[in-house]
Amino acid sequence: MGDRWSFVLDEETKILFVDDDLILAEFAKVHLSTPSTTVESAQDGEAAWERLCQSSFSLVLLDIEMPKLDGFGLLERLRSDPRFVQLPVVMLTGREDIASIDRAFQLGANSFINKPINWRQLSYALRYVLRTTRIEAELTRERSRSDELLKLTNNLLSLIRLESRTPLSAIIGFCDCIKQEIDGPIGAPSYLTYAEQIDAAARQLQDNFLDLVQYAQLTSGSAKLSEDEYPVSKLMDAAVSGVPTQTAAGTVEVLVGKPSANLYLTCDLMWLARAIRHLVQAAVGGAGVTEVDITMSLISDGGLKTAIVAKAPATGGVQSRPPVSLESVRHGMGIGVSFARCVIELHQGELIMENRPEGGAVMNIYLPARRVQPAPQATSNEAA
Repeated sequence: MGDRWSFVLDEETKILFVDDDLILAEFAKVHLSTPSTTVESAQDGEAAWERLCQSSFSLVLLDIEMPKLDGFGLLERLRSDPRFVQLPVVMLTGREDIASIDRAFQLGANSFINKPINWRQLSYALRYVLRTTRIEAELTRERSRSDELLKLTNNLLSLIRLESRTPLSAIIGFCDCIKQEIDGPIGAPSYLTYAEQIDAAARQLQDNFLDLVQYAQLTSGSAKLSEDEYPVSKLMDAAVSGVPTQTAAGTVEVLVGKPSANLYLTCDLMWLARAIRHLVQAAVGGAGVTEVDITMSLISDGGLKTAIVAKAPATGGVQSRPPVSLESVRHGMGIGVSFARCVIELHQGELIMENRPEGGAVMNIYLPARRVQPAPQATSNEAA
């Protein structure tokens, strides 16, 4: 009896065999039925449609040439109904013309079997179609769950950003009031120092929250670059503006080499400038660093190289930061360098960091040539 069953699945399977040939339908029940597989039949497309609407099936074996509603008509109706979009359908036909095959697949058939039917071959074809369909359905469900989780994460990040901004802004605002002694002299100068330290800590926390939210949005793909063409000099100005140069060891000199005014870069100015600023801040805060040089220049392949060189005695250098993690955040190491690397890679660029033999370190940012353009030529009217 085991030889009679040519179609064997471990899971429950229910097949609807649709063909106006009653003898062929009986053969289908004999060859395809197993203890875990049941086969039911319908003689035309209309009857099959009624059965499908009344009961659930795992797969449809569908003949093309039938009275009332043929196989193409039923297949088209199935694929236009959301209930049956994912239902696997295998077409059966005595035709061998390419047009019938093309039309079946264009309408959404999963496979195509020619008559006379080789039942062993059909069994394996159905098993493959069922397994593939189930895998695709599971992937669709997982994708849907991932989309929901991503949406929830983005909403949570937006909420954190919104909820943290108000109290932090209040702390910063009140610190400014204390530093300016708006309501009169405070008395002990140390209180002004405390206010400055609270203000600096609140601003740093605010920046960290912004970095954390933006980094999460960038890595999840929920945030997109807002790109336009900008002068390279404008990017440099935005990147180094407001970079603190005072460290616990003293003042670090930051020297900026002005890039050519004739170069334009296609980029997201806000994020790329913030990425470079993070790297400059990392260079300034490096152990023993006394000077940081920043230059932008064209390289041989037409790309743009930004070099951030932290100079220090041979025993010093920029401290390498590990990839962002909860542990690093807990210890106050932040995500500045990881954020910068992410933004640079979104611009199809590369960040390379290495130590200098003479002391200190260098961080090189390489952006591809397709993002670099010469300054637009002025029209004759503009020149006049």
